This record gives sequence, C-alpha cells and structure tokens, in this order.
Amino acid sequence: FINNETKPTLVLIDLVNEESELQTLKQKLEKNPTLCLIILLNVDEEKEYSAFLSWPSVVGTFKPTDSIEFLIDGIKRMINGEIWVSRELSTQLIHHFRGYHERKRLSVGELTHRQKEILKMIVSGLSNIDIATKLDISPMTAKTHIYNIYKKINVKNRSQATQWANKYLLD
Repeated sequence: FINNETKPTLVLIDLVNEESELQTLKQKLEKNPTLCLIILLNVDEEKEYSAFLSWPSVVGTFKPTDSIEFLIDGIKRMINGEIWVSRELSTQLIHHFRGYHERKRLSVGELTHRQKEILKMIVSGLSNIDIATKLDISPMTAKTHIYNIYKKINVKNRSQATQWANKYLLD
C-alpha cells in the first residue's frame, strides 16, 4: 500500500477495527511516515486528540456522525495539502502548542540564580546531600529548592528535570 512515486499514498484507517489490527498497521506506517498521509475514520470525539497525536502523518479525522458529503469534501482538501480536523481538535492543539511554549518561556525566566545553580547540580548527578554540602545549606533546604524547581518547570523527577535543563537551560 506504499507506492514508490513522489506523491504520498492516502491511507484511510477505520478506528472501528480490532485494536491488534490497528497496532500492526500503525507499526508498519511508522516505518515510513512520510510516504503516507493518514485519514482516521470513526474517531471517537473524546479520543480525537490522542488518536491524532498517536498516528504518524495524520492529515485528517472524521467522526462517525460526519456526513458522506463532509467526508468527500475533507478528502478532496487533504489531497490538495490541507489538514482536516474538527474545530475542537484544532482548539486543543493550539492550546497545547501555546501552553507548551508559554511554560517553557516562563519557566526559564522564573528560575532564580540559585535554582539554576541547583538544577545544573542535578544534571551533573549530585544527590540532595551533595547539593546541600556544596551550597552549605541543610539537606531539607536543598530538597525544598528542588521541589520548587520541579514545580516551576513542570516536571516530576530528576530525570525529567535533567531533560528539561538540557533542552532549555544549558548551553
């Protein structure tokens, strides 16, 4: 179902299929995501966001309640390069995108010099006790600083904090 021409193949996937069949198909499509444009059919309204993000190269989604005319119009537009998703999904994606960049921008600016210093120590693998010793503070104070850093950058653990720091803070 993947052609060797310059134009990608349009693939219609009915999400009513068995989960195992869908997973097998998804794995095949993930191997060559740029060769296919995927249209998801019968998308549950409450799962549209996760369905859109979990499939590679999705260019459109349709709900079971969409009319055949709506489906045909959408497919024509997707063939011409447009993305075809519900207004609700567009709104969710825009909010996600804006929120992600806003959190990133605010988080870097909100960290104090001391918090940036501690975050760099976390990245280098120091324990709370090591951080406390280096900064001549109590381990409890070090733990409080780390907790506040996690809140500001919206992470839950050292691993996530390290990834965040490597992406947004460290040069």
